Amino acid sequence: MKKGLFAVSALLLIILSAPALALWYYDADSVTVDLDISSSIQLRRNPGSSLSYLTANVSFIPMDNAWQSVQSLEVDPAPYEQDDIIVLRWDEPVPADPGFDIKARVKTKNTFQRVPKIIFPYNGFSDDVERYLEPGKIIDSDDPAIIEKASELAAGGTDYYAVVFKLADWTKENVYYDLSTLNQKTSQKASWVLARKDGVCDEITTLFIALLRAVGIPAKFISGIAYTESPKFPQNWGAHGWAEVYFPGVGWVPFDVTYGEYGFADPTHVTLKESFDSGDSDVSYEWLGKGVEVVANPISVSADLVTHTGTVPDNLEIGVDMLQEEVGIGSYNVVEVTVKNRLDSYVSSFLYMARINELEVEGNYYQAIMLAPKETKRFYWLVKVIDSLSKGYTYTFPMTVADIRNTTSDSVFYVIPGTTVFSRQEMEQVIDAEVQEAEKVYSKKIDINCSQEAEYYYVYDDPKIECTVTNTGNFPFKGLEFCFRDECSTADLAISQSKAFSYTQHSPKPGINKIPFSVEGRDVSKSFFYDLDVFDEPDILIDDIEYPAQLEFGQPYVVAFTLKKKSNSVPQDILLELDAAGLVKTVEVAELGNDKKFLFNLDSQDLSTKPNMFAISVTYEDLNGKIYTENEEFQIGLVNVTFGQRLVIMLHDLDSWLRNLFK
Repeated sequence: MKKGLFAVSALLLIILSAPALALWYYDADSVTVDLDISSSIQLRRNPGSSLSYLTANVSFIPMDNAWQSVQSLEVDPAPYEQDDIIVLRWDEPVPADPGFDIKARVKTKNTFQRVPKIIFPYNGFSDDVERYLEPGKIIDSDDPAIIEKASELAAGGTDYYAVVFKLADWTKENVYYDLSTLNQKTSQKASWVLARKDGVCDEITTLFIALLRAVGIPAKFISGIAYTESPKFPQNWGAHGWAEVYFPGVGWVPFDVTYGEYGFADPTHVTLKESFDSGDSDVSYEWLGKGVEVVANPISVSADLVTHTGTVPDNLEIGVDMLQEEVGIGSYNVVEVTVKNRLDSYVSSFLYMARINELEVEGNYYQAIMLAPKETKRFYWLVKVIDSLSKGYTYTFPMTVADIRNTTSDSVFYVIPGTTVFSRQEMEQVIDAEVQEAEKVYSKKIDINCSQEAEYYYVYDDPKIECTVTNTGNFPFKGLEFCFRDECSTADLAISQSKAFSYTQHSPKPGINKIPFSVEGRDVSKSFFYDLDVFDEPDILIDDIEYPAQLEFGQPYVVAFTLKKKSNSVPQDILLELDAAGLVKTVEVAELGNDKKFLFNLDSQDLSTKPNMFAISVTYEDLNGKIYTENEEFQIGLVNVTFGQRLVIMLHDLDSWLRNLFK
């Protein structure tokens, strides 16, 4: 039932949460970047010192792999040797401040690796992969606290990708990115990060890898450089660390927990080093001499974007619906996002919901999502309309949801004063039922249809609802439990058979009453929430009465008043009577959808010198024919009446008396 308010949509401020924007560094098909990697060495010589040679073994260099190619590489000074590492050598006389500068141009490709379903736990890794299950000095996966947490998170998991995803998302959500830990001279152990729950990208990744190794999933540490526009980071391009996780039959797949890129890394990720342990040095030095101390300065790395080309398609389809199209001020509502995976492989992403200042969100404005091959899945946000909205307007709330590649979908709902205010418990009940239904395999084989006995109900009624349950599958169900709220019964449901169940709602509240009906069994969890719209009793208020308290004889005057609709339901068949001191005027109105003002032009020649009583009477009905009345009275007096006027009034009163006598 639409509520007729005079004002339409108020303007709402919408802010799409970053990074759900059209960002080139997520969508580019390829990226070309110029890198500059440099460092210097301080030589501290004692008197009489000697130094025959100094070498630097640099392993922090760009490399060719499946998703990047080195297009050019310039090293100063010229390398002594060059293979998987670059060896630099300075012979006597060694410069006072030896250093190196590596300039490279690297082209990366936005590569998505298709991961099929793999059973967890998995055994049978090759020797070269199995070494990445061992603990390291920094990645201390054998620490008891690491083992306990990893086992807790992976408990009951049978899907390899899902376990990796769960460990990645737990790490991201539970470890705070803390720039202050950059002051530490070395990366901290995974066990330290788990205890502290903070760290930078290296330490966050270290913990993630340790959790994986602790449950038998190989992972390696990747050092490099990447681009971001996140306010967490002091500059766009910077040294960065992420993980690669081994998937049997697929190979090494990137997981960047810090950036929230699960199962992929955007093309600005340039790999410069692969490590068994995050504590491995990027440069090692050797020298022959005496009385010399060699102090290495940290490596400096910088990057400049040359170009980015092309775009990659999204692998997801997104749809957005609101559980309730209309709610009242202060009400809860549910945003339901349906996501479809187009691929025959796993896809991970993030969903971002637009921020609206007048809407409070339970939890974050983002959600990490994972979909199995070809899976369609629903995700939910619980939202609440703020209580401080003005009651004089109808508000339009546009809801926008986007994923990490800026695939977007929109919906809308309306906030109308006087409409049903849904509680948090009601909305959470719907979400919980949807989640349980998705977890049980035969839920989709149960079909529920509900209807109400009468076309409409009022709050004084006891509405009756009937739900019919049909088994649309090829499996007979035994001992199912059928429940309206707490009223339950048990029955079997054979193939292609239907059963009907009825329920009476006593003392319904006005507005939408969500009546839950559920079917529960070992392999079934199906719920249907019937929206029973119950009308409040119609209510009319006679208000804003305008009339002169005193008049002189023969003077015209006006009586005006407003019939105000106080109820949400619409009063029907209104009969309005104005008894103006015996002169009755009648008005009929089919229904009162909005407040309506009435004005009567009268003449004081119809009044008496006695107190003139006026009465306004309103009789109206609801849709069931129940009758309601409302009355108001007031009086108007004549003043300054002459003798002649009194004679006229007396004759008029006598005529009125005789007319009433012979009716």
